[in-house]
Amino acid sequence: MGASAGVLLLGVAAMVYQSWYKSHVLRKMEDAFEPGYDPVLALAKSGDQLAHVAVEPPRPEDEMIRSIVSGNEGGRYFLVMGSKGSGKATTIIEAMADHDADGCAFFDAHPDPSIVVDRFSESINYSNNRDYLGNLLGLSDLSGMSTFQQLERALHKLERALINRKEKTGKPSIIVMNSAHLLPRDDEGTKLLHIFQQRAEKWASAGTATFVFTTADYWVYDILRKASNRMDTLSFKDLTREQSINVLKGCRKQYWGEKPSSQDDATLKEVYEICGGRLGLLNKVARRKDMLMAARQLVEDDMQWVLSKTGIIEDHDDDVMDEQKWATCSWLLFVELAKRQKALEEQVAERNISSNEAGPAPESLDADEHNHQRDDHPPASPEKDGEDDDDDNQSSAGSARKMTESCITDPSQDKEDDVRGADAPNPHLTWGEARQVMTRPDYILELDHLNIIHIDRHHHIRADSMPLLRAFRKVAETEGYEDKLEAVMDRVSAIESLNRTRELVWKEQGDKGKFLIKHDYKGREIESWTLLGGDERLGREAEGEEKDD
Repeated sequence: MGASAGVLLLGVAAMVYQSWYKSHVLRKMEDAFEPGYDPVLALAKSGDQLAHVAVEPPRPEDEMIRSIVSGNEGGRYFLVMGSKGSGKATTIIEAMADHDADGCAFFDAHPDPSIVVDRFSESINYSNNRDYLGNLLGLSDLSGMSTFQQLERALHKLERALINRKEKTGKPSIIVMNSAHLLPRDDEGTKLLHIFQQRAEKWASAGTATFVFTTADYWVYDILRKASNRMDTLSFKDLTREQSINVLKGCRKQYWGEKPSSQDDATLKEVYEICGGRLGLLNKVARRKDMLMAARQLVEDDMQWVLSKTGIIEDHDDDVMDEQKWATCSWLLFVELAKRQKALEEQVAERNISSNEAGPAPESLDADEHNHQRDDHPPASPEKDGEDDDDDNQSSAGSARKMTESCITDPSQDKEDDVRGADAPNPHLTWGEARQVMTRPDYILELDHLNIIHIDRHHHIRADSMPLLRAFRKVAETEGYEDKLEAVMDRVSAIESLNRTRELVWKEQGDKGKFLIKHDYKGREIESWTLLGGDERLGREAEGEEKDD
């Protein structure tokens, strides 16, 4: 009797613990979206060695990210694309910091799927049942489950927590997967993306959560777009000339205490010409005492790195023929980009000379349109007083911001021009043009994965950064380089031709130069070859002698 009561009591205790533990897990997940929880935000706040300089005038991408993190973009999820160092993660973290990570969860991708699951679980405050004590009572836990099963279980529980939070706050929660391109480019990586995308589609349709993927590689977009229904793509582009110089001034002030009035504008402009508008590179060179020397060193380092990956060898052996195919096809693309950039620079120079000869004139139409799209603070009318000016500025900025937010995810609004006003020219090839130039389209994605080129969602191919483009030009403009490239391509063709050639040696000759190749089942000749010369010639001479006799 006592034993039965003990078993019954143990069963009731197990049921009570099971019910408590389930509610405890959901409560922990809801706490993960409360203000101030996010571990990534806490780590970012503790860092004071990097400059946090506001981009002025602000980029439309920054405004859109703030709108997403604020929970104002429900009903869809986002793929944020941009080259390495363009400011994707920094902008998202800064937007989270503005709201103290209220309703946000942030985690980084990784080539190992099990690590991805652990990082995701940490971001949503889920321990994967490692604190579950039911196994002491014979109840099952997550041990023995595959990585994908653990992820699916975590997402299933998270869905309930998100529904509860949506009912309390009325806003969708934000979940960010940073650097999705780090996932393995195989079946496992594709499975992970599909699992997260299915939940992103489901949660976007219900308005419970907004999922954000960030990537520097095209292949993530290629995977997601196949099953996307509610996905919008946000492209991060390089800064303009004005924004870049303002960032350099701000960084120099923070790192070296230099006042903007004491900085050499000519040096800043030359640094921009070399580095372009890449936020990460501008921050990097600003930390050096001699920015100009650091910028030139960036080009030299990029050139040597590219040559280490794609350098051509004139007198190469047949053992490295496949590598030289890769190198020559890559440099056909690089040389074409270098030529186009040089041609664009000449066009801009000619246009500037013509405008100077014609006297002072307004900026070009492209520059006017560009400044109009990016100017969130239009000048005030001098006829109005200060308060009216402030009101007009705020209303104009608000309308411009609303226009930006409504247009930035429109596929027809985020194309980057090769020449944007006064910015450094940045040429592109379409994917179809690159296929024709390279003759080996299977190399394009690998070049993108190595961050040598960048492919946007419009299938436009550019150099991954301005220093890399300068490195392409430095190599391509070397005397005789194109002839050298042509010679290597000829050698590759010759080696391939030699490998396709087979030598056939005949040691004995048949009757009158004939060699029987095939016979039927009765031994009759079906097919034979006759050599020119040899016994055939002798046979003709023998027949001629018989006729003479």
